[in-house]
Amino acid sequence: MRKTLASLCLLAFAAAAQTAAPAAAGLPAEAAALRSAYCAGLAKIAGDYDASLLPLAENYVLELKRLSVRLKEAKDLPGVEAVRKEAGRFMKALGAEPDPFETVPELTAADHVAAPEALRLAQETYAARRSASDSARCERVTALAGKYVGGLDQLQSRYVSDGKAGEAAAVKKEATRMRVAMQRKDFANRAFDEAGAKYRLVPPVPDVANLKGRAEEPQATARNLTALTLNDLTPVVQAFLLKPLEFDKAWPPEITKWKFEGSGNYSHDFSLYNLSGQPDELGLFAYPKTMRAYVRGTIKYGTVNFDNKALSWMGKAMSWQLADSRDLVCKVVFRTRKPALKEDGGPAACVAVYSISENNRLIASMSVPMLAEETQVRMAKHYSYNRLNIAWDGTRRKRGFTVPDHMPLRVAVGIAGFAPGEEVDATVEILPCGQVGDLW
Repeated sequence: MRKTLASLCLLAFAAAAQTAAPAAAGLPAEAAALRSAYCAGLAKIAGDYDASLLPLAENYVLELKRLSVRLKEAKDLPGVEAVRKEAGRFMKALGAEPDPFETVPELTAADHVAAPEALRLAQETYAARRSASDSARCERVTALAGKYVGGLDQLQSRYVSDGKAGEAAAVKKEATRMRVAMQRKDFANRAFDEAGAKYRLVPPVPDVANLKGRAEEPQATARNLTALTLNDLTPVVQAFLLKPLEFDKAWPPEITKWKFEGSGNYSHDFSLYNLSGQPDELGLFAYPKTMRAYVRGTIKYGTVNFDNKALSWMGKAMSWQLADSRDLVCKVVFRTRKPALKEDGGPAACVAVYSISENNRLIASMSVPMLAEETQVRMAKHYSYNRLNIAWDGTRRKRGFTVPDHMPLRVAVGIAGFAPGEEVDATVEILPCGQVGDLW
């Protein structure tokens, strides 16, 4: 304990020599030094927070620029106009007087648009990153305050042991004051104000001229996700992949009998999966334990000739083996941060079923445009009839196929892109569900 207190005191005196903290009336010299260190820490947190704001704003402006290009290529003029208005509104909001009661003053809930979908997602992503930055700042303030209170408690114990009742009482009063203050929801903001540590409410206005070069640079994306480990992925993706598959243990769903095979290249033009020499597009990281996958990358080619076929929809898929066709009852949920701008554009959600005993013959498939943040496709082989239904919730499209009972199957689930430059950043998960006939 004494070593810890000595370290705190050394840090406190060093900070006190560099930063003039607000006066702590009635505190002993050692406690005042601790408070000076606390105030210096608050100033550093405020500085780090200010430095983090400009990159967030720059990345949002770049995202709007890239989105405008995508919409223009798709000939979506209303979408292009919506993005242009948002860019102008955002830059104007950065230069205006911010509302201190808004978490993200430059992009409030009233500023969010309903369409186009891609713009709405870009806004939500920016707001989430800003809110996360605010939360991280508040957590750092709370942690720092906790260390300050801990140092005060150690000082109080030492003063009591040394018989210094007056000093002990003063330090105890300060520790109690801090504990009460930390119970407030707005403690971090009040702590900054009390310490005189100023921080920005909105990011500075980005230099648009300096962003032009970055907007034209290709975004760095790792194609071969299978070469990465789980720890190489972002925390958000890790959390998604690791989330346990929930089901009734006493009555487990059919998907628990599936056996994971692996992942490979996929083209939905002809529902080709993992054939030797097939074009390699996108990257896929599969996590079989939870039946989830993450797909990311940028499409390089528009059309590629392969096996006397012109492929224009290429991507990745993961495959599963089923010993009995009656086990094919599932719902596949696709989520994307970059929805398709039109029905004949990417990304596309893909499912395909092959007969293992018939040299991987294609039995059934469906590919649908991912026009929204979430796309659901259901597959169900009827338990008593030789019938397999595949249904898409989006337009209530349903197709039926003949599949006998007890047939060994291979099921491929993945995502394909269409045009060069299209970006894919999506997740896939397989979930239990009821018969497709009960859907509508």
